[in-house]
Amino acid sequence: MQVVVASNVHRTLRGFYPPRNPGQRLAWEIVFLIPIIVAVALFGSFAAIDVLYTGILSIIFAVNIVLRFKFVNDRGDWIFFLIGIAGGGGNDLLSMIRGVYDYTSLTYLPFLNDLMPVWMICFWGQVFLLFRKIFNFPLFSGEEFKKNNRFLKGWVHPKLLVDIGLIVLLRTVIYTTYNWDAWIPALIYGVTVIARFVVFRPRKNEWCIIAILPYAFIFEGLMVSFGLYVYYNPAFMGLPLWLMIWWMFLVPIFIKEVFDMVEYVLKQKGAKSEGAP
Repeated sequence: MQVVVASNVHRTLRGFYPPRNPGQRLAWEIVFLIPIIVAVALFGSFAAIDVLYTGILSIIFAVNIVLRFKFVNDRGDWIFFLIGIAGGGGNDLLSMIRGVYDYTSLTYLPFLNDLMPVWMICFWGQVFLLFRKIFNFPLFSGEEFKKNNRFLKGWVHPKLLVDIGLIVLLRTVIYTTYNWDAWIPALIYGVTVIARFVVFRPRKNEWCIIAILPYAFIFEGLMVSFGLYVYYNPAFMGLPLWLMIWWMFLVPIFIKEVFDMVEYVLKQKGAKSEGAP
């Protein structure tokens, strides 16, 4: 009986690993996010009073990400990981400098004191890997990127130019209004995002991504509740309303646009490699 059970378990795992389809790849990405959530739940609040726990979190993150790349790495994952560090971690660090919210963890690096720990900057890379797996899921993938040969040799579509402008506008707004009455930045963000959705209507796959965004709110809300950082004027799970509106534009629209371009480049290079003699 035990042999039969063990055989069935082995057969099930063999069908699930290595990941062979978008659903399995997404599932494995979630598997490697769970240790980080558990670690922050256990040590996040203690890292605010003793730098030792920041070190523990750093070690757990480093081991976790090494194992993740060893066992479930896909072609091009390193690119999205680095984009996450530069884009997500850089934006986070700039928000710290401007005072939008406050990380509580102590850090070993003097120049990051009162800002954020290095492991959190790098963790954005892992978050962007999750975004990649979500975007590659059939329900959320949408149309492939195509060069339109109109601007910068077709690489930059007019919609992307508008969205880049909105990114700059919204970040400038929050740097100025984050500590004002809660409704002011939320109203500005809401009006801006609605106007964008009217001018460029989201596609079906983008609406689907928006529909599942509560996972992002809950995830970040858990990080806040575990004591990792603190926002001004929280409305839900320690998160301000403007932030939830920001996620509705940032993830399904802007990040998805950038990822589609990178996926296009990877696909073209892959086709050239396969066609090489």
